[in-house]
Amino acid sequence: MKKLLLRVPGFALVGLILAFILSHESSRLAIIGNAFGAEHPPVIIAHVAPTTGRFSLHSEADRRGAEMAIDEFNARGGVLGREIVLVSRNPTLDKNHAAQVAEELITRNKVGFMLGAIDSGVAASMSAICQKHGVIFINSNSSSPTESVENAHRTKFVFDASAANFNRALIEYALANRKSKRVLLLTEDDAWGHSSAATSRFYIAEQGGTVVGEVIVAKALPDPAGILKQVAGIPADVVALNISGDNQIMLFAQIDPKTLDNQSWVVGEVDWEELYPAPGTPRPLYGITWAWNIDTPGTAKFVARYRKRYGRTSLDYPGDVIHAAYFATKALLSAIERAGTTDNHAVIRQLENIRWTAKERMQHDAAFMDPVSHHLQQTIYIASWRPRVDHPERGQVILGHASPEQVRYEQERTTQLESFADTPHYAP
Repeated sequence: MKKLLLRVPGFALVGLILAFILSHESSRLAIIGNAFGAEHPPVIIAHVAPTTGRFSLHSEADRRGAEMAIDEFNARGGVLGREIVLVSRNPTLDKNHAAQVAEELITRNKVGFMLGAIDSGVAASMSAICQKHGVIFINSNSSSPTESVENAHRTKFVFDASAANFNRALIEYALANRKSKRVLLLTEDDAWGHSSAATSRFYIAEQGGTVVGEVIVAKALPDPAGILKQVAGIPADVVALNISGDNQIMLFAQIDPKTLDNQSWVVGEVDWEELYPAPGTPRPLYGITWAWNIDTPGTAKFVARYRKRYGRTSLDYPGDVIHAAYFATKALLSAIERAGTTDNHAVIRQLENIRWTAKERMQHDAAFMDPVSHHLQQTIYIASWRPRVDHPERGQVILGHASPEQVRYEQERTTQLESFADTPHYAP
């Protein structure tokens, strides 16, 4: 994993200094002084996502999306005449360690902004530290509904759709025109899983369904076959899953495809990074925010740009994680430009007013930042995965889409953010 990403030769010296900062603990403070004494110091963005463990491929994809946006800005002189430098740190999946990493990045490395997360528990932990210092935290890719309600902050902005958005669209789709609407919940035992299941219950009731049981799945998923036996023992018409990352691959690798023919299985969200590496594993209905083969303006050009740079890697087609990180990073940098300063209060006000047309977002509907919850409202797509080992990139099939208002998570209308008065000024 690269520690530093530079593309503009004129900025190379400062970039090398910053790479050295993050890899040499004993020399960090002295070198920071030199780097920040430059006439035009760089804008430093820390990419914080677990580069080890079950979300490692998601983190790589997230970083690539951020790189693509940063490259665009650096190619035309950076932002406010300053180079943008991306440095990477692994917060792991330990919330306490993640908080320590955030504290160190701010107090020792003097980073300007943080971006990433992937895991919602890590996002909540790190963003709380950022709020304490006034550092803007861009949650590019984690989808717990709690991120934009009880764990929301004035300095945090959430760019992925939440499980509440996905579940609202999917449950309505799965239960439509069904006479029997018995639903079994299959829930990952973590903050994301439980909060996602809670929203599922609400939408199931909204559609006239009944929850007939819930099977809790350990985060380590030690016995996928045993879990499937539990599910088989509970009569249900629909199985609603809130299981993430590599756990999906392990679970669906053991499901008999006939089961999916006889029973409707719904997965709140399935990222490209969970599908493309396992092309022979089937998937039922799931939600996404974008796909490389969606017929929307700008998509083909974006895919071509990605493949020119990353086309020889194992993830040679872009997915929704890359799309979200690209636009999240672009939103931050554009907000700094419009504000004319890196002062966090000014940048936050610009981020709160983000508006994108459908064409700009490469989606079917316009997208906008909710100023109350700091959560981007966007199109949700309903998809399925029909394995094609010969051409795995073509396995994803889009079945329909729902507008931001159709999938709105109503609890976000009551989100309470810290006031500007209670948010420290921070101007990196």
